[in-house]
Amino acid sequence: MSDRPLKPDETKIWRHVSQTVSPRRRIKGKGSAKPLPTREDFANMLRIPAPDAAPIKSIPQSLDVNQDKRVRRGRVEIDAKIDLHDMTQISAKPALHRAIMRAANRNKFCLLVVTGKGLRGDGVLRRNFPNWIADPAVRPLIASYAPAHIRHGGSGAWYVFLKR
Repeated sequence: MSDRPLKPDETKIWRHVSQTVSPRRRIKGKGSAKPLPTREDFANMLRIPAPDAAPIKSIPQSLDVNQDKRVRRGRVEIDAKIDLHDMTQISAKPALHRAIMRAANRNKFCLLVVTGKGLRGDGVLRRNFPNWIADPAVRPLIASYAPAHIRHGGSGAWYVFLKR
């Protein structure tokens, strides 16, 4: 913009416009519903979890050729879903195990687990997911797992196929 003075007709228009507008009000309380982190939360974030005793044998990645095709094309019928966003590792693992057990008890076949991508695509939940489902508590319930199709969350989500 230039620093020239306003002409009389421009000044008249500016006064009229400035009387019709008001500053935007910020509504307090809107936004994140999450409580503010406590000192314990920060301490838990900094604490490095103990590595698992031994790597657990992996679950097979695929059931059969037809199932793989349906997964690649995004034609998987999702029976249940759990979203692990905004959870810590400590709370996400038990929540995942409860969801798998609940889905298995209700005779569901496909569980969509949304872990999120994390920063730069290397999220903690996403990285630990294969170890969590290989846990002996839920491993007998799981037939296989696969990364989700882009329409179901892409690389930030997983399909967990349960045994019938």
